[in-house]
Amino acid sequence: MTKDVLINISGLQMDINKDEPVELMTTGAYYLKNGKHYILYDEMADDHEITKNILKIGPKTVEVTKKGGNGSHMVFEKGKENLTYYDTPFGSMLLGVNTSDIQWKEQEDQMNLQVDYDLSINADHVSKCKIDISIRSNG
Repeated sequence: MTKDVLINISGLQMDINKDEPVELMTTGAYYLKNGKHYILYDEMADDHEITKNILKIGPKTVEVTKKGGNGSHMVFEKGKENLTYYDTPFGSMLLGVNTSDIQWKEQEDQMNLQVDYDLSINADHVSKCKIDISIRSNG
């Protein structure tokens, strides 16, 4: 895998917007450190504010760290619920992430990640979610 990567993220909240995935295609940077895969990329919100993202993929966990106007640190572990705060300009919300499945496939110039989880906000179930991430060498 090269340092420069193309990232395709598709997320679906099945209880909220059925059959309307949220998709993001962007470029980023990849590196491997201490047996964990790191993917760094930026996202631009509707208000043109940049959010810095770090995707850390380990043998049993996936972590997503967002820094910007909407910050969070979500941890996905199969069979576990992890709690985190989701910071917005209007205040923080307590998110619960209960992961039911993580699928990881790694090839020479491409990696694919799929995570199925339930999302709760302030202890109220909000949605069953699925995220698909494809990372491939750019060039």
